[in-house]
Amino acid sequence: MPFSVQNNPGLNFTIIVNPDTGPGTTDYPAQDYITAIQLLNTFSNVKTMGYIRLTWAERDINEVLGDLQRYSNWANYSSKGEGLSMHGIFYDEAPHVYTPEAAEYMKKINQAVKKAPGLLANRTVCAERTHLA
Repeated sequence: MPFSVQNNPGLNFTIIVNPDTGPGTTDYPAQDYITAIQLLNTFSNVKTMGYIRLTWAERDINEVLGDLQRYSNWANYSSKGEGLSMHGIFYDEAPHVYTPEAAEYMKKINQAVKKAPGLLANRTVCAERTHLA
């Protein structure tokens, strides 16, 4: 898996980690994810980001914050000295139309990323896919 990463040390990679449409419902991901994340985090040219879907700011904000907290808590996992810390959060299905409510939603979740103690960096990336009603 990391051959592209290994063979291209001059390139930077941002890898989105998405075990179960987000971090899943358990404290830590399945062992195959643990192994892969630990390996990826050993490369200086890799930044791992946890995947969280927003459903265009319609998803319950407490669920979003719960996913964020779970990713942050992954930093507490320790096995052979390699942690599962994410470098930031990738928000999918971000709102694509401005409303005051959507702006406040995004402000709250981005502030939570900045305060999350388990993230190696407080980066966020947002992606929007057109929401077809």
